[in-house]
Amino acid sequence: MIGTNYVGAFVLTKLLLPLLENSSVSSKIVNVTSFTHRAVTNLQVDEGIVSGKKFLSSKHYPYAQVYEYSKLCVLLFSFELHRQLTQMGKSHQIFVNVADPGIVRTNIMREVPACLSWFAYFVLKRLRLLQSPDRGKDSIIDAAFAPPGTSGAYFFGGKGRTINPSALSRNAKLAHELWETTCNMLSATPFGNE
Repeated sequence: MIGTNYVGAFVLTKLLLPLLENSSVSSKIVNVTSFTHRAVTNLQVDEGIVSGKKFLSSKHYPYAQVYEYSKLCVLLFSFELHRQLTQMGKSHQIFVNVADPGIVRTNIMREVPACLSWFAYFVLKRLRLLQSPDRGKDSIIDAAFAPPGTSGAYFFGGKGRTINPSALSRNAKLAHELWETTCNMLSATPFGNE
């Protein structure tokens, strides 16, 4: 799950970044995250986290915990990319934002017993927290069509609304450690230094 949610976004961005840098028009990178990243209160960055191997030692694979970590990693990566582009003087050309679609009715709970997923969806719907995929896309569209110059923002809830993510996700030292660890794990060099 970390490979799909975080490492995949990292690699795809790395591959596309030279094209974005050489583009004659400004570009936007939008990564999708989740409010569940707030459940992670401490993160020790190492290759075990980035590769996902840390979670394989459990008797039962901790789906929720891995999802939370993966979405925190997406945020840390996005904010670090924004910082690096700013330092390289390219933040006027490439904008990086994150979008949180909220709780959307999808098949994400397909591995959970049917009675539990039904109950969870029932409760979330009663609390008016569950939304359709059509509504869930709003924050992603907001991030993609944000006004020029908007970068490093966390979009949530539609209508162009931005909110503050967790303090941990804004930890620049942690974000840089994650960046370096991911580059080392992938035998890559940091963006822009190739």
